[in-house]
Amino acid sequence: MSSVNAPHPAKPSRGARLVLIGLGVVLVVLAVFGIVKRVQARHELTADTDRNAIATVATTAPKASPKDQSLSLPGTVTSWQDAQVYARTTGYVAKWYVDIGAKVKKGQRLADLDTPDVDNQLLQGKAQMRTDQATMDFAKVTADRYAKLAAQGLIAQQTADQYLAQYKADAATVQADEANVARLQNLEDFKHIEAPYDGVVTQRNLNIGALVDAGASGSNLFVIADTRTLRVFVDVPETYAASVHVGMPADVSLNTYGAKPITGTVARTADALDPNTRTLRTEIDVSNTEQQLLPGVYANVKLQVSTATRNYVVPANVLLFRAEGLRVALVDGQQRVHLQPVTLGRDFGSTVEITEGLNDGDRIVLSPSDSLSEGQQVKVAGPNKVQQQRMP
Repeated sequence: MSSVNAPHPAKPSRGARLVLIGLGVVLVVLAVFGIVKRVQARHELTADTDRNAIATVATTAPKASPKDQSLSLPGTVTSWQDAQVYARTTGYVAKWYVDIGAKVKKGQRLADLDTPDVDNQLLQGKAQMRTDQATMDFAKVTADRYAKLAAQGLIAQQTADQYLAQYKADAATVQADEANVARLQNLEDFKHIEAPYDGVVTQRNLNIGALVDAGASGSNLFVIADTRTLRVFVDVPETYAASVHVGMPADVSLNTYGAKPITGTVARTADALDPNTRTLRTEIDVSNTEQQLLPGVYANVKLQVSTATRNYVVPANVLLFRAEGLRVALVDGQQRVHLQPVTLGRDFGSTVEITEGLNDGDRIVLSPSDSLSEGQQVKVAGPNKVQQQRMP
């Protein structure tokens, strides 16, 4: 039996092997390209994340205020002096002669009171004084008579001294009566109410027949205001208090009387700051000889003041109110944030004044986020069109 040889598998041809190698190379290239693209995308994502993690902020520069400047303050206008006129004696209003708005002179009669009680007391006091004076005269005659008898040795000296002491006691009683009559006479004279000085009647609080009590326990009868000179009171902030002195001029604007200011003079200051407001109470005198101005109107006072330090005006939206105090965010040369403590001055609404904490060349972050922290890295954005237009 003959053996049959099994067929051998055919070997791939040279061309087929080249095709397979080519496909393998293509697959490797595609795999490498995909890996490279993925790595590159990951690097780009990391770079974007790092870039977006740095906050972008807008900054502004503080505007320095001149040391010598015009300070505008609200003021309160009052008369030179006000007198509340009260009754010095109790009685009924018999007549009044002036009403509100009347210009009066010192000593002018304002009203009369009917004082029946005081009238009767005065009559009684005078009668008692005449009685005691007669008793004193009789005691003097008796004392003189007994003094002569004692000198002649007809009576004891003690008896003469006794009558002399009685005379002195009666004389003292007469002096007390005279003082009482003088007091009642003064009360009698006080029923005529008179003006204490030249001025204007600003209040009248009495009517005929009304009962008025003596002293300041009741209502005042009149209020007299001296308006020949007006006082204007302003409160100067602590920063400018040192530059305010007596005699310096001041421009007082009264809206009620037009835009033209009136020149006044600083007459006096409190020489001490109010511990509650940290302001200096300042009084400015304004002449009102023509009686055209009225006390009580609103005034705006301008003073030429200076500061020992340099102040800066910044937008109000740069302030950070932190638990540790008021701060502003500054950006240094390394683009890092520094939270600078500042002292606030005047508030102008959209802008505020900083009296301490800033210097020339500081870059202040506009509208800072509450999340800004000390030393945080930031990126400063360029000025926008609005900021470019505002830049000098």
